Amino acid sequence: MVNRKNRNVASEIDKLNEHETSAVLDYISDILSSRSPKPIENLQSDDLIVSLSDAYENKRAQQVFEWERVRRQNSIQRAA
Repeated sequence: MVNRKNRNVASEIDKLNEHETSAVLDYISDILSSRSPKPIENLQSDDLIVSLSDAYENKRAQQVFEWERVRRQNSIQRAA
């Protein structure tokens, strides 16, 4: 049989302590934030939609949503 070296990332993260897990999540966050944004198709973009999407409150809400998603993933991983 073939020796498989594919490992589930979640099982590897489960082996880490809390500090190491936090460091991994920070590293992933840094990588994702440094990605160049995908080009947006300009299909009759509405000025109101564009201004709202660039609003400070919307960016904060997106950040909070991402934090909550990561927090939920961590709590599920710890429960398993």
